[in-house]
Amino acid sequence: MLKKTQGVAFVSGFLILTGLGISSSMAFQPGEAVAAFSTKNLISDKLKIKLSAKNRKRNRSLRDRSALAAFYAKRDFETLWITGGRINQRAQQVMDELINASLYGLDPKDYRLPVLSGDGEGEGSIAGELANAELMISQAALIYMRHANGGRFDQTELSRFLDRKAKTFKAKDKLAGLADADNAGEYLVAQHPSHPQFKALMTALAKTKTATSDPAKRIRIPRGPVLKYGMKHPQIALIRKRLNVHVQNRVIDPRVYDAKLETAVMAFQKSAGLKAEGVIGLKTRFALNAPKQNRYKQIIANMERWRWMPRDLGKTHIRVNIPEFKVRVTRNNKVVHTERVIVGKNTNKTPVFSDVMETVVFNPYWNIPQSIIWNEMNGRIPNGYEGGYRNGRMWIRQKPGPRNALGRVKFLFPNKHAVYLHDTPSKSLFNKNRRAFSHGCVRVRNPRRLAEVVYGINGWSKAKADRKWSSSVNAPTTLRTKIPVHLTYFTLWADAKGTLTSFNDVYGHDNRIYAAATKGVAYAKAKFPEVRKKKVEPRVARIDDYERRNNYQNWWFNDSSSSSYWGGRNTRAQKRRKVRVYRQRQRRKQASFDNIFSLF
Repeated sequence: MLKKTQGVAFVSGFLILTGLGISSSMAFQPGEAVAAFSTKNLISDKLKIKLSAKNRKRNRSLRDRSALAAFYAKRDFETLWITGGRINQRAQQVMDELINASLYGLDPKDYRLPVLSGDGEGEGSIAGELANAELMISQAALIYMRHANGGRFDQTELSRFLDRKAKTFKAKDKLAGLADADNAGEYLVAQHPSHPQFKALMTALAKTKTATSDPAKRIRIPRGPVLKYGMKHPQIALIRKRLNVHVQNRVIDPRVYDAKLETAVMAFQKSAGLKAEGVIGLKTRFALNAPKQNRYKQIIANMERWRWMPRDLGKTHIRVNIPEFKVRVTRNNKVVHTERVIVGKNTNKTPVFSDVMETVVFNPYWNIPQSIIWNEMNGRIPNGYEGGYRNGRMWIRQKPGPRNALGRVKFLFPNKHAVYLHDTPSKSLFNKNRRAFSHGCVRVRNPRRLAEVVYGINGWSKAKADRKWSSSVNAPTTLRTKIPVHLTYFTLWADAKGTLTSFNDVYGHDNRIYAAATKGVAYAKAKFPEVRKKKVEPRVARIDDYERRNNYQNWWFNDSSSSSYWGGRNTRAQKRRKVRVYRQRQRRKQASFDNIFSLF
């Protein structure tokens, strides 16, 4: 410390003696003025050195170096957070917000803040230490703003089914805005999502005082019979205590299942994502016994999802919530249509992303994906389908009609996942509580009504939608008003009163997101691996495919392969029987194959 103080005095004395632009009236008085001037200039020099390209290897931990260098170069390397050798009020506002990051579901440990060793007047802190403090506050503020704007990690690295576009983050502009703001703390708060649902999750997080709960203090409901309204059972008194439903009248037996308790049970079932029927069975007991830690993780995961969402969803938009199995149409910030949907099963998850609806197609063709062609159809074209080879790959599509897998209408918003909303002939599946049955697309229970709403948004009459629906001709309609579509995955949703409703985590994304936010993406992928569907190897078309399919003697029943294919050694009678079966199948499919291979 002594050597560094002598160095400061030497530089000051050298400047005075050489008279570099300093007149006698500007001569320093002993004490505070000399130290302030010297320290201020030395801090600027230290900042310039630390942000220089030559010093890149030495300070590898410094993120956003180019943005910081450009920001401070524009300020002529003047400090923003240090004044007179100590942290100023603006810096204190930033540090207070970073310390309270847990209020927004973030971890304060992610934002390193400086600790200065000095007496607060600048004399006890050297220039290098102050320069480090300046950069630490700037870097911590940048990391905080990046987390608040777009989340703590890249969601696309966690899962290929989380594919929402990352928001652009210009670090230099954010620093400039922070420097120009009247209140730096309020500027940081404004970086968080302003959606009402995010604020409701903040309120719920504040009520959850701790991430863990003491198992000894939890009220557990043991296994028992199904309990309904009007029944009497000793467990009912325990359920009253768990739901905080007390008996006001001493005449009423607390072991009796009355109307007041039924209302509380139905409200709890709704909040837990169960069917609100007032019947206490195995699922309701399991939800009652769930620890509070699950809700804490759920809140953190859903707050992270809101950071990925666009800040402006659109006054008019369509939103599909996958765990809720519902689609909602919002027009002029008011929900005008709600309907049940079917989403992808666990091996064919519906991806999470946002796009714009451009086309509505009545009586659509179903262009079958390669995975279904080779994994489920084995490259064969069933009756009622048509297909061929294009660009070396086989294609099959189903003709429009009542049996078409897409039903009578589909709603297209072009995306790389080939996912869209459509009708379906399998109406009975909409009666299920857990509706994850599709190959990834979203099936709508009442697509005709949805088409009428979409046509109404575009200024078209209901009669026009009815005419399209009644027609049997394939009719694509380009929308004049493009509608934003958001495929979301929220397992918690707040109603108008702020009461949270929970939905089942059908794809297990909650655990992955919470683990990635707290311990990193690599840990989350190793701890919670996804179920992967079978990889499809597209088959290349060849000119001799037709001959190979028809020449059963050379392809199906040659001496080298027939025994291994059919299992065991083949006698002459068995071969004759297989030939008959094969010829019968060929006659049924010959018409389809003639259409295919006529292309060659």
